[in-house]
Amino acid sequence: MSRMLFDYRCTGCAWEGEVYAQTPAPPRQDCPACGAEARRRYTTAGLARSGSSLAAIAPAGGSIDCRQNADVPGLCHVAPEARRGLIAHHRGDVDTYQAEKKRQTRKFEQNGPPRADKVFAHTH
Repeated sequence: MSRMLFDYRCTGCAWEGEVYAQTPAPPRQDCPACGAEARRRYTTAGLARSGSSLAAIAPAGGSIDCRQNADVPGLCHVAPEARRGLIAHHRGDVDTYQAEKKRQTRKFEQNGPPRADKVFAHTH
């Protein structure tokens, strides 16, 4: 297993920062500031990181999201616009999931329903 930087946010003191952890990163860590539970956050930067060690356990081909989040069921079968919410939901990252739901709701209210090809995809 390799080690990488992952984003976390503390539920106690609201500390936000990166933790150097084994991959795959645990959804929860002890907060380095106060010791309370810190939950992993899934940011756009985190989704764009490349990791050759993760590529070995991911589905053949696939997008970078699929390769880096091989444990998220169905990820390779949804369009890129829907992946961030699915990853956050799977990991229990409530803050990111709720923010993504709000973003998608605003977009729906402005533009109406998305075309099917913007929701479903197959990348491997």
